[in-house]
Amino acid sequence: MSITDRQRLKLLLTLETVIDPEDASTLMDHLPPVTWANVATVDHVSAIGDQTTKALRREMQVLSTQLRSEIAGQAARLEVTVERGFRRQILALVTLGTTWFAITAAILQLTR
Repeated sequence: MSITDRQRLKLLLTLETVIDPEDASTLMDHLPPVTWANVATVDHVSAIGDQTTKALRREMQVLSTQLRSEIAGQAARLEVTVERGFRRQILALVTLGTTWFAITAAILQLTR
């Protein structure tokens, strides 16, 4: 059963006749504006906190899995890129060495 504004006013007026009007107003200010059934308890707040914690942990697990997958994909692409670069560099060095050797051999042949 919820209390109406009219009932609250009646209670205030009754309290003002029994105690000082200022004290009656202070007492009324401390009453909840709704029924006690609608007031959250520590258990309610704790349960909501637990639910929120579980939901956040699930979301963090999903994001962690996605991040690990993305990092693995980036690592694979980086590995391919580095391997291609090494192959090009080795080919360039072998070509340079062969060319240098051929030039040196030609010079030696001409100087004999």
